[in-house]
Amino acid sequence: MENYLVERETLGKFVDNLIAKKHQPIGDLDSLRRQSIKQLDDQIGKAVFGSLTKNQLDELNIMLDQGETDARAFQDFFKNAGVNLEQVITTVMQRFSQNFLGGENAQ
Repeated sequence: MENYLVERETLGKFVDNLIAKKHQPIGDLDSLRRQSIKQLDDQIGKAVFGSLTKNQLDELNIMLDQGETDARAFQDFFKNAGVNLEQVITTVMQRFSQNFLGGENAQ
């Protein structure tokens, strides 16, 4: 996704924390970080947009095509669509953390 549902800086801090917790040698740290941020963002996007109906996706696309930039308008859209963004994002981040850390290190 080009526009992050969660700010890139926030995703970066989350991934940095996971990398610090991982207790095994890590190769190219910068590459791992970039790939992990992209994977996390993609998973969040799939979870959020995958929960919308076709009509809701069409409505969202109209908002985007009209150049809507007001964060409140998007918050209202997702609320009216029955999507709890905070809950969806938290669930995806927890699952990502478990997959990234694996085993006893997962939290």
